[in-house]
Amino acid sequence: MNTNRLLLGTLTGFIGYFAAGGLLYTQVFHNMLATHNPGFASVQMEPNMVALVIGNLVAAFLLSYVFEKWASIRNMLTGALAGATIGLLVALSYDSMIHGTTTLMTWTGVMIDVLAYTLVSAVGGALVAFGLSYKRV
Repeated sequence: MNTNRLLLGTLTGFIGYFAAGGLLYTQVFHNMLATHNPGFASVQMEPNMVALVIGNLVAAFLLSYVFEKWASIRNMLTGALAGATIGLLVALSYDSMIHGTTTLMTWTGVMIDVLAYTLVSAVGGALVAFGLSYKRV
């Protein structure tokens, strides 16, 4: 496994996760999430940017590692599909546990968040694949 490719895939994926997440969570799905999640008002209004950067880097690294080490994904379309699949499973698992242990989310809110994270992960996966395929001989 090439460390430079892994880092480039992680960096390009991070850009996708951060940009798509910012757009989808603050613009596209914000009102729907607020409507369907009773605990939404208690969530901090000013995001912790360090935590967001770390979370997006880890998500991008996860896809980059899986694509490079096990799946040999180098095509942006395949990366988007694999990223969406992994994102859907991760979000559904995590959000279901949050719903089961807190009052922050409803099932509708869970499904909206899963949809949003699936789309974000599709963008991240496409850009991870792009980074992994860049100047590959």
